[in-house]
Amino acid sequence: MKKVIAIVICVAMLFTFAACTAETAPSASASTETSESVESADTNAEETNSTGENFKVGFAFYNLSNPIWAEVVESAVELGPEYGMDVTYVDAGEDSSTQISQIENFIQSGMDAICILAIDVEAVEPIAKKAMDEGIIVVDYARGMENVDYSLSMDPVSTATALVEIAADWINEHYSEDETVEWGFLDIPTVEIGVREGETVREKMPELVPNSVEVGHGATLTVDEGMKNTETILQANPDCRVILSLGAGGGVGGNEAIKASVDPSQYGEYALFSIDATEQEVLNIINGDPQKGSISPDSGRAQSKILLENMQTLLNGGTVEKYDHFPVIKVTTENAQEYYDERY
Repeated sequence: MKKVIAIVICVAMLFTFAACTAETAPSASASTETSESVESADTNAEETNSTGENFKVGFAFYNLSNPIWAEVVESAVELGPEYGMDVTYVDAGEDSSTQISQIENFIQSGMDAICILAIDVEAVEPIAKKAMDEGIIVVDYARGMENVDYSLSMDPVSTATALVEIAADWINEHYSEDETVEWGFLDIPTVEIGVREGETVREKMPELVPNSVEVGHGATLTVDEGMKNTETILQANPDCRVILSLGAGGGVGGNEAIKASVDPSQYGEYALFSIDATEQEVLNIINGDPQKGSISPDSGRAQSKILLENMQTLLNGGTVEKYDHFPVIKVTTENAQEYYDERY
């Protein structure tokens, strides 16, 4: 299984290679520091169920060509045994009916816990309720679902605002107030959190960069879409120098598209900012590529630890707060190397 996910990541990295992803849960503001629960997760010893065997845990995700989601699943498979879990996964390929069938199969196979990244929240809620009624622990990743025991999701307003802030810092250093700043947008309008993030970005850009003008956008989830949409925006708008992306697909793919379009001596004139801060995105920043910053909900590995820790607590009869949020960490040229050294 790990090899399959590794291949996905390697293919993305050949392009040279995060959510999120989802409806935020009520209350709780996003942290600006690395989540403390990641550190506490490292202290957990293996725990098993009363039979002495590992718990069976299934991850039902969609579209693992998205770098950050692939990182979460790969880490869960690798780290599961440390938490007393045998982790398997399925990829629904963006087909909601397929995902529901996969979750049903997890239920029938006797899973102890299921972690779901739902394609269609309304469609998945009933099957999640069925799993809970049968005594299965249900965990939501990034969608703020209701019929779950625990939910780890993103605060779209805080995250999108931070994205605009790091873009504005760069723009204000490189443009005068009387210069028009053309920018392109790689958004994710196919999920509710993407819609809310997109609204926030379009609200905050005129506030923080009054001389900015959005000149193009493209729905972007995968690295391939990030490349194609960035190429289209740049070709149609030759004066565009700034790209904002709501995910790692646009971060990685957009960076490669810019590099393919201009001479390396011009990388400093372009600026791409994204959400996810996967390993490849952080390396882009460190290497002096067009990508100049990314907003981190922490690494996929760190998110995996949070999910596994809370599942472990629930599987062993403990209680957790139902709704939790990713941190919001700004990764730029100033701290990218430090961030990379700490996490990768």
